[in-house]
Amino acid sequence: MSIKQGLYLPEKLWAALLSAVFILSAALFVQPAHAASSLIVNNAEKQATDNNPVWAQGGWMMKEGDTFYWYGLDISQPSKLPDGTPNPNWTKKVSAYTSTDLVTWTAHREVVNFPSINEYRDNTGDTSIPEFDRSQWFGRPLVQFNSIIDKYVMYMEYGCCGYRNSVSIWYSDSPTGPFTYQKVMVTPGNYYGQGDLGSIFTDDDGSTYLSYTVDWRLKTDGKPDYNSGIAIGKLETALNANNEYEINVVSTTLLQSTAPYKEATTLFKKDATYYLMASETNGYESSRSYYYTAPSITGPWTQAYWASTTSWNGASYAGTSPAASNSFDTQIDQILPIQGSEGTLYMYIGDRWNNMKNKANTGPASTGPGRNPFYPLTFDSAGKPIINGYEQWNADVAAGTWSPPASAVPGPVDANLTYAIVNGNSGKALGITSNLTTSGATLEQRPFSGAVSQSWKFAPAGSGYYFIQNTNSGMYMDMKDASTADGGQAIQWTANGANNQQWQLVDVGGGYYKIKNRNSGKVLGISSGSTGDGAPVIQWAETGSANQTWRFDAVASIDLTKTYSISNRNSTKSLGTVGDAAADGTKIEQRPFTGVASQSWQFEYTNGYYKIKNANSGKYMDIAGASTADGANNVIQSASSSSSQLWQLIDAGSGYYKLKNVNSGKMLGLSAGSTADGAINMQWTESGSMNQNWSFTVL
Repeated sequence: MSIKQGLYLPEKLWAALLSAVFILSAALFVQPAHAASSLIVNNAEKQATDNNPVWAQGGWMMKEGDTFYWYGLDISQPSKLPDGTPNPNWTKKVSAYTSTDLVTWTAHREVVNFPSINEYRDNTGDTSIPEFDRSQWFGRPLVQFNSIIDKYVMYMEYGCCGYRNSVSIWYSDSPTGPFTYQKVMVTPGNYYGQGDLGSIFTDDDGSTYLSYTVDWRLKTDGKPDYNSGIAIGKLETALNANNEYEINVVSTTLLQSTAPYKEATTLFKKDATYYLMASETNGYESSRSYYYTAPSITGPWTQAYWASTTSWNGASYAGTSPAASNSFDTQIDQILPIQGSEGTLYMYIGDRWNNMKNKANTGPASTGPGRNPFYPLTFDSAGKPIINGYEQWNADVAAGTWSPPASAVPGPVDANLTYAIVNGNSGKALGITSNLTTSGATLEQRPFSGAVSQSWKFAPAGSGYYFIQNTNSGMYMDMKDASTADGGQAIQWTANGANNQQWQLVDVGGGYYKIKNRNSGKVLGISSGSTGDGAPVIQWAETGSANQTWRFDAVASIDLTKTYSISNRNSTKSLGTVGDAAADGTKIEQRPFTGVASQSWQFEYTNGYYKIKNANSGKYMDIAGASTADGANNVIQSASSSSSQLWQLIDAGSGYYKLKNVNSGKMLGLSAGSTADGAINMQWTESGSMNQNWSFTVL
């Protein structure tokens, strides 16, 4: 339900209450229908019903009745062209999106009337604020209905008035706009400056608060100490000297930030405890999440603690894991409590600012597709929040409950791994034609080269079916036009949870499977049984031919034609041979990357495993003596058929992998987790530490 600010109800709300009375009366005689759960699919771009992407950076969501309203900055167009010149087609945009199930979103584009700033200046003669210029910063819009003024009020960051940010206020008669400019609150609370506007929260007594980061002190050079505090400002709607209702921050509660400083705050309440969650300051990049708690909105607030995370399938992570260190490649936008008939679902709304087109259209690349993942937030027995990073999960918004993805019948794939899908007749791998990332791009076969468009992930869809996601595009294997006909073309498409995106893996023996579409009942094969490069993938009634069989090889995003450096996540140093030596048995150590050939490595692929060859010596990574013991050294050795020269690359998230030896089942790391030059590379039982995480950089 929505939270109303103020002390009286306008006519339209009295009408709503009367309607509720009639509905309640009817409920005494009619059992209400229970809405079906919605499948939330993360790590994929959200599409609106107009077939254009959802853009809700720095977003905020509220719920009124059965409808969710989601607001955010639309930065689909960069303000500058790649050459640095202004983009003549760029406009400042804030859009709204509405949904009843958190899946199907109707777009209401450009809901803020930015030129109304100039109209305000002209009408009032107030020139204390600058004229509107589309290069001015606006962001993180928050919206709430104010019952005193009978308007929807938007609070939004405004880069004006000599400070980093101020809070601009906008009114609308409708939750979908247009919102027109009313005023600006410059540094509410009188701090040295303001950073991120975080959230709006109304307490049980009707008091309403904003949360925002502030520069509460000066540094020794006299400049503001950015994000050194978090303010909770109490809002008041009262008559001003002109006998007009006006909104102001009348008091603030300050939380002094300790390093690392925080941004992107969200304030909410669970039972009798107030929570304030925030992201570690990291610019456009993702970061770990922290939380504070208090028995009262005015405190005392605890110190900041790390929020916990789980892996997508619910396995617990340690606090230093990749998921904990960057909140599943997100920054916090909001924690949205969704009250239902059976409980309250707390939903974490994440933001991948690093997966946007920035002002120069050259921003840092995201480590995963999709700009705004939604994750269920739970709490342990001590009240510690846990971000459950499921790639897919089920939300029942009517009940206020959620559930993990349905357990699949045990099958040949691990949802934590990435696979090549190899045809049993041609021996070639499925990929996307021309490596396209657009909806409707067709599937084809080619020899496996390590191209990311040839890599796939499997997620259980329930009842023994899977969703099959392309790791390059983030889109899902589908049938064109939901065809049920022989010869229907296999394509990729934005996630929709439909039966034509669900696949059964039918064991035919020998490590091969049929891939059967749930909608059509037909199986995938190659057109005309071709073994040629580029042959399209189609569906057909089952024939029993090898052309309709597939195997699943665990792979990583490695281009087999390239040479790589291999760097440790904990130390950031690169692997090479001790003394640049090339003899059999030479140990492998870490040092800062210098470009020498002994720090260069090539990958060779064989049925889901890799051999890793040193470019200087031509010899392969191996565990000394084919040992299976903890602490055994990683060395180079001439090529052999030993499984101690085979490695499984396991995705650890955020662009990192674990290197698992096939013979021992143990992971590569550095002795004692050392960050020192010359530390020896060795194997150890999996620990979940960053010392066992590796990145691969093309040379």
